[in-house]
Amino acid sequence: MKKMISALAISGILLSACGGNDQQIADNDSVYKKSGNTMNQTDRNDLYNESNDNQNYGFVRQVKNPVPGESTNINAGDVVTREQLANQISKLTVGLPDVNDSSVVVTDAEVLIAYQADTSDERSRAQVADQVKKTAESAVPKWFGIYVTDDPALRQNVENIASMTPNQANTDKAVKDTVKMMKENSPQGRNDSKMNQ
Repeated sequence: MKKMISALAISGILLSACGGNDQQIADNDSVYKKSGNTMNQTDRNDLYNESNDNQNYGFVRQVKNPVPGESTNINAGDVVTREQLANQISKLTVGLPDVNDSSVVVTDAEVLIAYQADTSDERSRAQVADQVKKTAESAVPKWFGIYVTDDPALRQNVENIASMTPNQANTDKAVKDTVKMMKENSPQGRNDSKMNQ
């Protein structure tokens, strides 16, 4: 009986100590400061700081099955569209020092970029083409073919492709013809991979 009373007393002391510790953790701003959630809660299966103000590193953690029997929901809004990729590449491209204008089309397998740049010689033309191409490479998977042109006549070709749909009869031919002309008339930048050759 004495052992049982002693065990109960020790348990009571431990519980009261743990209760105080919980309060200390709750008062500590550094514990889960951003999300306020832990991974074992049923209402949250990711750690994603949507209000990132570019002061922190980008970080996301996904758990496939955070709670047994439940799965991660992938919403339609989670998928990046070709239009969003084209927008991102175009914005990044005009952010380059010598590029003033950029038209971008993203198909299922290609990125076509027509841009206007302040270049005075062939060497600077090639350098800008390399920068534009690398910018696009940073935004799409490696298996995309990326083709660039600073030829003003080809800008209209790129914009015409943008108005087509993937299942139109002439779309594939228009893309292939435009790519061929881009490769013939414009520098394509240094090619570190064999993907676009």
